[in-house]
Amino acid sequence: MPQKMRQAALRSALSSKAADQDIVVIDELVVSEPKTRIMAQALDRLVGNSSALILIADKNESNEMVMRSTNNIPDAKVLFTNYLNIRDLLGFEKVIIPLNALDVLVANLG
Repeated sequence: MPQKMRQAALRSALSSKAADQDIVVIDELVVSEPKTRIMAQALDRLVGNSSALILIADKNESNEMVMRSTNNIPDAKVLFTNYLNIRDLLGFEKVIIPLNALDVLVANLG
């Protein structure tokens, strides 16, 4: 599939999620220690019982802890913003986007 068509499909899917109020934009997602319990509590406060796709901008120490603490949560997935695809976007009920990941998303999708 051509890149412009993939970008258009992602923009359309994100617009649909935004219209349904399924996108949660936060300042930053920081976990003090890589514990599944802490991340599960944070996700419960952010999205309730819904499944969640967490977008991160890049690989750094704080994002590494977010990734490690989310690994054992069955209804959550952490994904780099550059690797966002339709299957993951539509496969989860809510999308959590920190502001730095939102900047990368806007740069990629125009």
